[in-house]
Amino acid sequence: MAKIEFQNIHKSFGTTKVIENLNLTLEDGKFNVLVGPSGCGKTTLLRIIAGIGPATSGRILLDGVDISNVPPGQRGVAMVFQSYAIYPMMTVRQNIEFGLKNNRVPKAERERRISEVSQIVGLEPYLGRKPSQLSGGQRQRVALARAMVKEPTVFLMDEPLSNLDAKLRAAMRSELVQLHKQLQTTFVYVTHDQVEAMAMGDCIILMDQGRIMQQSDPETMYRDPDNIFTAQFIGTPPTNILGLESESFKLGFRPEAISLSVNPAPDKAFTHRVSILTREMLGAETLYKLRLRNGQEVMARLTDSSLMVGDELYLQVDEENLYFFDSEGNRVRKTLSQQYGAMLERVTRSHES
Repeated sequence: MAKIEFQNIHKSFGTTKVIENLNLTLEDGKFNVLVGPSGCGKTTLLRIIAGIGPATSGRILLDGVDISNVPPGQRGVAMVFQSYAIYPMMTVRQNIEFGLKNNRVPKAERERRISEVSQIVGLEPYLGRKPSQLSGGQRQRVALARAMVKEPTVFLMDEPLSNLDAKLRAAMRSELVQLHKQLQTTFVYVTHDQVEAMAMGDCIILMDQGRIMQQSDPETMYRDPDNIFTAQFIGTPPTNILGLESESFKLGFRPEAISLSVNPAPDKAFTHRVSILTREMLGAETLYKLRLRNGQEVMARLTDSSLMVGDELYLQVDEENLYFFDSEGNRVRKTLSQQYGAMLERVTRSHES
């Protein structure tokens, strides 16, 4: 079991507050991904779990036990760093074995663990090699193996794939997901890459300026954002956000929710005349930048590649694909029927023909 709870966590560096009054629960056995822009506090949280950057105040619990003052080596966690932190003068075997020797694990047990872990991560043929003789992906596997032989209750990973090229990074993402399913233990993974977060996480924790903006599974975060920040951080291209004349609220919709037609359809909740500014062919899909008559610009992602720059059409979006946000950027959902209904009516009446 490895349930992690942050209770009223504060973290400051001098007079700079990085995290203030944060409460968060990471469930046992999940692939948890902390994601957000640089400086949002995600690596700080990881270091608090590891014990190498303790909180200024508050408590951290592991399966209900307060580990706030427990030394890093006694927490039952293992960390994989961005730089791998493997020893260049040691062989792969020696790197994997190093921590076990320091902890005085008997030789027979060391051999068993090294053999088992090497097989899982595909390092058996390379145990006698030095890191300089390995590829980037193989060095990453050494770092993973060294963490795995400790048999921790929690794996902590701080942007471990950021030094790899795009093709290898995609392959390693898949391998880490498979590894998590095989080990069935708790992963806490830090990244600034929203694609990586969506591809890997069971649970995504999106942060900004030390605050949790949303915590959910990937599909919910994409399809049901809590606020403008989430809507625009998750997804490529980001959600279109429009201001409406004389209205305090904002309207949002995903680029793929747009349909374009020569004539307006009366059953659409939002309709507006647009002209195509740019066209970017991506293979199965095409990205179009569109300009509304009021000067605002939006992106559309369509399977139709026949439209051309300069075409004038009607942009249309169904009600189910519209997001409404209040003046503070927070989502207004249909459950708030009176407020939502008023917003929908104003949008519907704002159709431009």
